[in-house]
Amino acid sequence: MRVAVLGATGLVGSLMLRVLEERFGESVEVVPLSSSGGRIVEYMGKEIETLPAESFDERVDFVLSAVDAETSRRLNPRFAERGAIVIDNSSAFRMDREVPLVVPEVNPEDVKWHRGIIANPNCSTIQMVVALNPLERAFGIERVFVATYQSVSGAGRDGLIAYETELKGQHYEKSPFPVPIVGNVIPGIGIPQEGFYTEEWKLINESRKILHRPDLKISATAVRVPVPISHSEAVEMDLKAGASTEEVIEALKSAEGIVYVEGLLTPGMTAGRDEVFVSRVRRHPMLKNTFDMWIVADNLRKGAATNAVQILELLAKES
Repeated sequence: MRVAVLGATGLVGSLMLRVLEERFGESVEVVPLSSSGGRIVEYMGKEIETLPAESFDERVDFVLSAVDAETSRRLNPRFAERGAIVIDNSSAFRMDREVPLVVPEVNPEDVKWHRGIIANPNCSTIQMVVALNPLERAFGIERVFVATYQSVSGAGRDGLIAYETELKGQHYEKSPFPVPIVGNVIPGIGIPQEGFYTEEWKLINESRKILHRPDLKISATAVRVPVPISHSEAVEMDLKAGASTEEVIEALKSAEGIVYVEGLLTPGMTAGRDEVFVSRVRRHPMLKNTFDMWIVADNLRKGAATNAVQILELLAKES
């Protein structure tokens, strides 16, 4: 099995290589691609030189894509036309009706109707739907409100560098943040659009598509916080069917990919892990079927690289 990693030297692309190594090892031939080629990456202890993405035209079975949306729109259809299946981490194709948007613990069956491209959801969406899915299946969900606390690495390598630079009391000219992030929170991620920011619309629209619930009522507030890795979310949902707190917790504990934690749960506890962590499940004190919970996951692993490689695992089983 020959797998190309597009954007192999970036923050997510380099992690895709690591997760591939963990889950597939020497059973795959890795072809790393970067914008101009000529850079060195490692796989299974061996140094491999990246090839230029724009001119690459060799046959591969799969492409793990970790480039921006514009580059994805330009390059990934070419790979699909040559017979490769592309798993794309950008936002380029997520809401395309002909492209499945997949979280393996939630909607693995959707990989079967792809036409050469499968989209990897937004990092904050992935962890939320993993936690919502067992509750939707067990009780049904009427409404969701989520407030996110998203780490600086969600803005890419420049986000991490800006954070680290500010910790030293300096300014990073390529900072992706509109104001300083250290000692601060930024209550908006992306571009304002009809009263919400684009990150919030991703949570709303992507969750509906993944859960196959176009009618699901969702509201979101996305916030950037000065944490290096792992996104946190405070989620409140109205259930259709009555349930006790114990029943909700049991549904979460029995679900694939979820670790339920008693007591406090922080981003630092989840960095480097592939699971979605949930804690603080409690019933609303004044609303009968309303519950709140706290969700944390590593945004670079489960929120990006690991989810993409898990999709590859599904496809490998099908082939």
